[in-house]
Amino acid sequence: MRTRRELLALLWGGTLASGCLGSAPFHPRAYDDAVRVESLAVDFAEDKSGLLDVGLQVKNPSSDAASVSFVDFELWVDGRRVASGQQQVDAALPPNGEIPLRVLFPLAAERVVAVTGTQALPVRVRGGVLLRFGTTERRAPFRVQGSRRLTHVPPLDAGGD
Repeated sequence: MRTRRELLALLWGGTLASGCLGSAPFHPRAYDDAVRVESLAVDFAEDKSGLLDVGLQVKNPSSDAASVSFVDFELWVDGRRVASGQQQVDAALPPNGEIPLRVLFPLAAERVVAVTGTQALPVRVRGGVLLRFGTTERRAPFRVQGSRRLTHVPPLDAGGD
C-alpha cells in the first residue's frame, strides 16, 4: 500500500512540475485579454502607399518567459476589408510581465480615392500577437474599432469580405 501511495505521489508531482510552457493556470481565457490596443493611426496617401500604426500593451499571463515573434492584422474601413498582413518582431516578454509594443505596417493599394467631406469613417482592426514559449506558441488576439478622418482610401465600392 505504501509503495502505491509513493508512486501516485511521484506521478502527481511529476505532472505538476512538468507543466505546459505558456500555460496560465486557472485562467483558460487568459490570452484573450493579454493584448490591449493603446493607439491606432491609419491613412493612405495619394501615391497609393499607406501606414497602419498600432500601439499595443502586451501582457504575459504565464509564469514562463516568452518572446513575441510576430503580429498579424486585418484592417477594415467603412465595413470593407482593405488590408491584411503580418510582421515579424523580436521582443522579450518576462514571466507575468508586460511590455509596450508599437508596430508599423506599411500598406499599399492598387489605387486610392480622395475622401471628400469631413466625416470620419468607421475603422476596425483585428489581429493577434504570437507569443513563443520555447517550442510552444500561443496567439493573443486583439480588436479595436472607432472612427478616423482619412485623406485617401482604397475604393470602397469594390466587394469586400
